[in-house]
Amino acid sequence: MTPRAPCTALSSERVRVERVSAERLLGSLPDRSIDLLITDPPYVSVNRSGSTGGHLSDWFAGGLTWPQIGRVFALARRKLKADGVLMAMTNNDGLREAIGALERAGFSGIRTITWDRRYPGLGGGLRHQTEFVLVGRLPGSRTLSGVDLVSVAAVGPGTANRYPTTKPDGLGRQLAAMAGIGRSSLVVDPFCGSGALLVGAAERGASVIAGDVSARAVRLASVRLAQAGSGSSRSKPRPAVGTPSASQRPGSPGPRPAKVQRRASPHRPSRKPAAGRKPARARRQGGKAR
Repeated sequence: MTPRAPCTALSSERVRVERVSAERLLGSLPDRSIDLLITDPPYVSVNRSGSTGGHLSDWFAGGLTWPQIGRVFALARRKLKADGVLMAMTNNDGLREAIGALERAGFSGIRTITWDRRYPGLGGGLRHQTEFVLVGRLPGSRTLSGVDLVSVAAVGPGTANRYPTTKPDGLGRQLAAMAGIGRSSLVVDPFCGSGALLVGAAERGASVIAGDVSARAVRLASVRLAQAGSGSSRSKPRPAVGTPSASQRPGSPGPRPAKVQRRASPHRPSRKPAAGRKPARARRQGGKAR
């Protein structure tokens, strides 16, 4: 159920997490203020309330159709900076509808990034091992770096008390790197869930704003993003996949060659003093060689 008014669970200098609807969260932000909107929306092609997935009904009252999500994307488009980018996740079943929702919201030049989960999903038949990140662009959107295939292990389904559709922190890190997120950036997730997709931006020092209508999700996201924003989970930001290292960049001197240590060949004949001559050491000492 959507709360009647926003309820702030975490508010710090760079991290804000609220229990609030996506529309109300985005409506509270100034136009042209967001560098990256990144989200895994609650699309209905995932069974969130059926009897076969009881653990999902504990977290979700239901899902949204892609036309409903598209209306959120249309609002997000007004909030993005001129060079801003939207990244939205979907599975194979929702791919066509998700692209249509982005197009109707006014995004163009939509690109697809494939996420390799490394492990197949549960169930029988042809199981899926990939999901997709759709990149919605504006005429002046920044150029992303890296490649359109991200391989990050999915979070195991047996993890205790985990958010049912949680994504690995590493996926958010990779996407933040691709978008060139830094300390001056504002990154928003209006369907934040556990907050995993914002971890990379928070670790890079960006300002992050997260919202969700689930109280349990907001509690998880608050803890996760507080740690990421404080630096307790921070590691040195990694370049996007496919970015050349310093030694590979044009104009760089390249890696130093390894020193070659000369070793005596086992087949090289040893030098012996000529007959009747003392070794040099013995001649210098005026006596016999020792």
